[in-house]
Amino acid sequence: MEKIAIINIESSKIDFSIVHYNQNGNFTVTEEMSEPIRIIEDLDGDGMLKTSKSNEALSVLKMYKVLCDVNKITNIVAYMSNSIKNLKNYRSFIEEIYNSVGLKVKLLSPEEEISALYSGVVNAIDMPKGVIVMICGSSTKILQYNRRNILNQAVLPFGTYEIAGLMEGVSSTQTACEIMTNKFKEELLKIDWLKTIDQEEYGFVGTGNAFLNVGALSRKIRKYPVDLAHNYILSSDNFQSVYDLVKTLEIDKTKKIKGVSNDRADIFASGVCMIKALFEVLCQDSCVISTKGLKEGFICSNISNSLLDKPVTDLIGFSLDNIESYYDLEDMVNAKQVGNLALVLFRQLKVLHKLPRNYIKVLRIASILHDCGRRIRFVDHEKNSFHVVLNSDLLGVSHREIILAAFICSSQNLNDFSLAEWIKYKELLLDEDLEAMRKLAVIVKLAEALDKTKRSVVQDVSCDILGDSVIMKTIITMEANIEIREASKAAQDFKKVYKKALEVL
Repeated sequence: MEKIAIINIESSKIDFSIVHYNQNGNFTVTEEMSEPIRIIEDLDGDGMLKTSKSNEALSVLKMYKVLCDVNKITNIVAYMSNSIKNLKNYRSFIEEIYNSVGLKVKLLSPEEEISALYSGVVNAIDMPKGVIVMICGSSTKILQYNRRNILNQAVLPFGTYEIAGLMEGVSSTQTACEIMTNKFKEELLKIDWLKTIDQEEYGFVGTGNAFLNVGALSRKIRKYPVDLAHNYILSSDNFQSVYDLVKTLEIDKTKKIKGVSNDRADIFASGVCMIKALFEVLCQDSCVISTKGLKEGFICSNISNSLLDKPVTDLIGFSLDNIESYYDLEDMVNAKQVGNLALVLFRQLKVLHKLPRNYIKVLRIASILHDCGRRIRFVDHEKNSFHVVLNSDLLGVSHREIILAAFICSSQNLNDFSLAEWIKYKELLLDEDLEAMRKLAVIVKLAEALDKTKRSVVQDVSCDILGDSVIMKTIITMEANIEIREASKAAQDFKKVYKKALEVL
């Protein structure tokens, strides 16, 4: 795989990522760093960047350059947010970066930032129509899209820093929150197209630190069973709990919200108020939070033009390919073969399992990642697989589906299934999921056995359901005694779940 480094210089931080990618457009982020530097804060009287801030930024960029050298990365792409154009000496700042660090920095236009934001989100969230909002320190980006097209866009020169400034001199936090919410709401209502969006037709996606921090606090308040930030659905009721808590806090510029945000408490509060205004203007019942955004858009634009021209249609397959592409070819071939066999078995046994098609998403994940725990340790690899799946970067699936896939991977031996562990996640699971999980676990166990030697000798299967038994006939390309023998060992679990004897031929 090839490597590229992405550096994004924003008004309030400088981000750094190392990405491994292949020619198919699959990629894995293997290193991430972020340094909070408020570049456009505390300017001198002429609106110029202070030398102290410039030196601080240069120091961080030199550190990132060293990391590139250590990792032997020559392909380095550096971007600068358009909001930094507010500096009167931004051109000399860019020149200084090149002279001191050796980095050529591209100053983004508002249109380029919107395009990157769109690409980063639509290739990570399964929502055909939506409104994407990214709240930054000094600006807010909003766009409306319909499938593969951006319909409307706006960039507001208001971010968490500007809105937080409205708290100055206000003694009551509740009053300050009302002021900040109303001010941002006024600005949103100036966007004509935003007021005409059909809330039932278009979803609401939020990205950026403000949304991530609110999502984190929401999960803590409701004691959410998994700490998954991406694709977390923040309901308006859950958000209101966050807002009600924040407006009662004593906000101090020097304090932080412990365990939730690296931002000062006043910046966190302003972000909450901005999201409050968005909920009110968009009239939405919920917001889907995305951890993907500008950075992922920059990655897509640098490793594959096709991801910009044509957004990914199969997000699950794309994210699974991203995960598998980072490992060796043999594992990829075996994973795909087990995945294919699992889908064949799902169709062949449909008259028995009677599961709806929406479980196919779960089956795809579990079958392709069936033995991912072996990458940690072979002993107890099924238990390891549970945590690997739960913490994998899976796109286009709900938290419930990820949890189900994790349980399937860890329950290859049904005797090892823990009902107590299952109950921990009952808030996100449906009543019918337990039986579905058991049925799918047996299918994955059979699929894995049918490619035991990793030679893809079993190309297809045909299942005959005869009274109290199922005859599974394998279609093979060469001798497959090992595969048939291993699949036959699943007969006991098959009998428990499907109530029929299994014979593999």
